[in-house]
Order: sequence, then structure tokens, then C-alpha cells
Amino acid sequence: MNNQSLVLFLALALVRCGTPAPTEIPTTTNDTAAVATKVPVEWTGYYTGKLPCTDCPGIETTLWVRGDSSFILQQLRIDRDTVPQGLVGSWTTVNGLMTIGYAGDKPDFYRSTGKGVLLVDEMGVAPEKVDVWTLEKLADEIGDAIPRMRITGTFTYVADAQSFQLCGTRFPLPCVGGMDMGEEEGEPLIAFTNADLQKAYAKAVKKGGDPWTIEAICTIGMGPAMEGDGADEYIFIEQIVGPAQCP
Repeated sequence: MNNQSLVLFLALALVRCGTPAPTEIPTTTNDTAAVATKVPVEWTGYYTGKLPCTDCPGIETTLWVRGDSSFILQQLRIDRDTVPQGLVGSWTTVNGLMTIGYAGDKPDFYRSTGKGVLLVDEMGVAPEKVDVWTLEKLADEIGDAIPRMRITGTFTYVADAQSFQLCGTRFPLPCVGGMDMGEEEGEPLIAFTNADLQKAYAKAVKKGGDPWTIEAICTIGMGPAMEGDGADEYIFIEQIVGPAQCP
């Protein structure tokens, strides 16, 4: 081999040694791209649907998932109930699932479907009939008023201040009996008044300020702020069903 050929051979060898193998070149997989573009679930909103029932034609279910981490669940057993049963509490997410239920109890788990939420087990596994266990999302936001429901909580009346702490919640809300803020054709909107509520409380407790846990039919809406200007969320009790205990 002459000197010119030897130089050419060495140059080609150096080029080959300095070129990385194809497997060394970083690649972007479809899985990596999917993770990068994954959109977080927006849980807040208004969901509704009819869930299965063992002893009735179905359970009309409405779920408000609110931006303050609270939820309001209403369930009406068709052909059995006249007023839906209510449940109020705090929702959270665990392993990509939303939890709904009383604090301390095993909650229900919901998985987002894009069009709503699907009731699943704690591992995210769906039942066989997916459609009948799905609540459809109707709106991202709802109004301030929550329709009437049966719910359990603790009423307290002390120093002219009335409050009602719903079972499963951390803080009490201002409370009044009936709907004294408006009338229709000269008659109260609700026959049950705030005076009736105070009389029932005085009869049930030993002294003012004692907690009184009851099941009541009520609505949730806005009323004048207890302090300063603005508005607070209120419990409006329309009827006392009877004494009760929080779960």
C-alpha cells in the first residue's frame, strides 16, 4: 500500500469511529408525546343521571362538584321518595379518581370519561354496564341556589346567632327557618318560619347553645353576610323531620 492510499484509509477509519451508532440517537416515542400533551381533568361542574337501584326503578342522582373542594350530592329513589336525600362534604382526588363521601367512611370513586364521571371501584375498574353507572356533565358551573333535600346536621342557637353544620362538613353555615326573605300573594313561601325553628330548638335542648342534631328538609342559597357587606351561603330549613345522628 502506497503512502497516499494509507492516508485515505486512516481518514475513513477516523470518520467511521467518530460517527455514533443509530441506536445512540435519542428518539421520541408516541408514549412520551402522549404524556407531554395530557390535559388535567377538570372535575368541577354539574353532573346528573339515573343510577341502578335494588328496590326501585332507579335513583335520580345529581352531583355538584364545586371549586372550593366541596360537593353536594342529591339522590331520589324513583317511586319511593318525594324529596331527594342530600349529602355534603369535601371531594379530593386519589390516583386520578375523584372521591365522594363522608370523611372517615369509605368513599365512592369516580373516573372521568370526558363527557361525565363513571362510578368505579377504588382501583378504577368499571362495572360491566358502563352506561348505567355514568353521570353526564351538563355544565361547568351552576347557580347559587341548591334545590330542597333531606339532610342531617347540627343546629345551634346562641346569642341571637343561628347556625347549621351539615354532617360531613368542617364549618357551620348561617341558618334560618323557612324563607322569610320573600312572600307570594301575601302568604309566606314556606309555612315553617324562623320562630317555629327557635321554638322547636328550645323544646329539644336543655339550654341555649346546646347542639341539636336533626334531619331536616332544607335548601341552600345566598343571604346577607353575617358580618360586613356581601353575601354568605345559608341553610334554609323548611321542615324538621326528626332527631338524628351524624354517621
